[in-house]
Amino acid sequence: MPLLLGVNIDHIATLRQARYAKMPESASAEPCPVESGHDAVAGGADSLTLHVRGDRRHMQDADAYRIRAEVKSPLNLEMGVS
Repeated sequence: MPLLLGVNIDHIATLRQARYAKMPESASAEPCPVESGHDAVAGGADSLTLHVRGDRRHMQDADAYRIRAEVKSPLNLEMGVS
């Protein structure tokens, strides 16, 4: 079985939230987790990993939905059971 590359893109959202904490949905908010997902897959990633925290401090629900809809790659969600 060959090794597969899964890329965790949580920290892309962390950077965005740090820069645009009061307006993460702004058109100028960057870096964009969706664009980063596309870049990772184009660069050879076999799957993407997202950690959706209970407090939504980094990755937002909208990010996960958009990535699922727009990036054609297997998706691994890390989530609490709460």
